[in-house]
Amino acid sequence: MKRIFLIALTGVLVASCSNEKKSEKQGKEIAALTLTDTKQELASLMEANRKWAKAASPEDFFSFISKDALMMPPDKGVIKGHEGIGKTLQEFQSLPGFKITWEPQEGFVSKAGDLGYTVDRILVNFDGEDGKQVDVFEKGVTVWKKNESNEWKMVVDIWNVDPTIKSIFK
Repeated sequence: MKRIFLIALTGVLVASCSNEKKSEKQGKEIAALTLTDTKQELASLMEANRKWAKAASPEDFFSFISKDALMMPPDKGVIKGHEGIGKTLQEFQSLPGFKITWEPQEGFVSKAGDLGYTVDRILVNFDGEDGKQVDVFEKGVTVWKKNESNEWKMVVDIWNVDPTIKSIFK
């Protein structure tokens, strides 16, 4: 009886070690796949940010923003949701000659591929009191999340002035 028990125990231990090696190998394969997918998702995220920067209409602009998104512009409180963001956008657009452009400089995507952020350089133009164009360079961080339709949506956007920046392109 002891002999049968020892044989069975040995068999279980051998099978267990074999499964560990398989699991380790599968884990490495999954990690390699995740790295490839993460690079693809990062490219997708950067492209979504660039398309958002080129949005021509308010509808197009808001199509990149989650309904419960937060914006944190300089010298203002936290702005929540489409309605609040829309009001703030109208304030900015009421400035004579207002224009905003930005370019993502770098980004990150989680291993799960559903959350990421970009670091952006921003150029805001508007007409000064003397009628001459004013250029304000800013830096920002935008947090993105995938929605139920697998689309990147901005969920948090924060930025401030950076006098050291002279171009939105590296």
